[in-house]
Amino acid sequence: MYYIIKNGQIVDGLKHPPFHGDILIRDGIIQEIAEHIEIPADFPKENILDANDGYVTPGFIDIHRHGDWQALQHGDDELLNRQGLTSVVNGNCGLSVAPAGQKYSGQIYSFLGSVTGKLDQDPLSFMESMTNYMDALSKTDRSVHTGMLAGNGTIRAAVKGYASGKLSDTETHQVWKTLEESLSAGSLGVSLGIAYAPEFEYDRNGLVRALQPLKNTGIPITTHIRNEGDGILPALQEVISVAEELHIPLHVSHMKCIGQKNWGDTPRKIIQLFDEAALRGIKTDFDLYPYLTGSTQLVHLLPPEFQEGGTSAICQRLADSECRKAITEVLKQPSDIFENIVELAGFERIYASTLHTQKYAPYAGKSIAEISRIFNNDPYETLYDILLAEHCDVTMLDTIASEDDMLYFLKDDRANLISDAIYPAGGKYHPRVYGAFPKLLTDYVRDKKIFTIEDAIYKMTAKPAQVLSINRGVLAKGMPADINVFHLKNLQVHADFQNPDQFCTGFDYVFVNGRIAVSHDKYLNPASGMILRR
Repeated sequence: MYYIIKNGQIVDGLKHPPFHGDILIRDGIIQEIAEHIEIPADFPKENILDANDGYVTPGFIDIHRHGDWQALQHGDDELLNRQGLTSVVNGNCGLSVAPAGQKYSGQIYSFLGSVTGKLDQDPLSFMESMTNYMDALSKTDRSVHTGMLAGNGTIRAAVKGYASGKLSDTETHQVWKTLEESLSAGSLGVSLGIAYAPEFEYDRNGLVRALQPLKNTGIPITTHIRNEGDGILPALQEVISVAEELHIPLHVSHMKCIGQKNWGDTPRKIIQLFDEAALRGIKTDFDLYPYLTGSTQLVHLLPPEFQEGGTSAICQRLADSECRKAITEVLKQPSDIFENIVELAGFERIYASTLHTQKYAPYAGKSIAEISRIFNNDPYETLYDILLAEHCDVTMLDTIASEDDMLYFLKDDRANLISDAIYPAGGKYHPRVYGAFPKLLTDYVRDKKIFTIEDAIYKMTAKPAQVLSINRGVLAKGMPADINVFHLKNLQVHADFQNPDQFCTGFDYVFVNGRIAVSHDKYLNPASGMILRR
């Protein structure tokens, strides 16, 4: 199939200024880019697309989503394409749905539900191995390219469940075998979620040992660090030292400094750590989303020692009044050991976004503080009551970051944009699920003029592609034809925290593998997506 895109302002993804030109697409590949391409007399008129001096860019690439189940049931194809996304990578933060093995797969499925949502059919066979998952993915006809990371937390849980303690030699060899299988199946890298159960059971040396199959391979680790609040600097030093000993690239996920007391000066110290690592030959990068509010599991508010054993064990503790008192005592104190979001943000800025029970479902989207006032209850007790009633299957929003810090990080050349989109079962999604990438263009290129168009596009295309060695993200002869066409003045992000399930508008065309996925905000579902493998 042939297309010609005429009269565009071409932004190639490599930070070059826009230039006026045409693009010829043939059989999913960019055949020619030139200032002017002569149109053959017999060329189908319906395949000649006039960009009318709009921007022509590579398709956007989001290397940090949690749509593992959505990818198998076409749950997010349209919302992805309609914000210009043509490639996504799931399985982040150590929380991939595979490889879960057999013994603990039910526990893992339950634990991940508040992040990945649920699967409409029996999930366990798809979870058993990365091979099983990728085989299922290959049978879907998606309109977006999809890759996977192997979650280091899931790999540990597959071997030892959510039990505490160090791995035995036998368990360590099982971890290595599972990791190697995941890489052979096509995983683009390994994701870490050291702040989450059960991965927080690893100390620094335990991480090095568990990740031995990666040594000297060049395969990257993408890392949700142990602490993004008071202990962020030692947490970063920990993962930098792991990458240095293993001689592998390090990519830090959703960079931010939680808590006002950590804003301003701490980001400068973080960049200095990265600069020092680079001088020692360590390849480091990081990503972030263009919002000041994050989203994760509500159970993540509990101190790590109270999260051991999986959801059933957590609920047993929450049913014990003495255990509740012990948790509260810890949460009321600052910590550089774990990420104490309660102390850093406060209950007024922590929102229960996904609730299922009859008692609490009407209050989805309200803060823990507000819900506590409704029930005339202490906010700590309200937190525990909600987690217990909902069996920990609760997603939260937390307003935790600084715009100045966010922009400071994003301006660094090592940074790329992500959404960190999670897909809880029901409730209110974070608006970043629907609009993170256009938001950078509307808010910080068009309206506030913080970034040039070429710098912003680089952080959404070529840069994330480089992190995971994805052969996309650049407009050049011979490259896959993943292409967006839009006028910056027409782009609109409609999703917000009150009404997050709203598509972006303003894309003239979105191409996936040379086929039109979106035409003037109409989704066409070309089913032209491919699996991204390393």
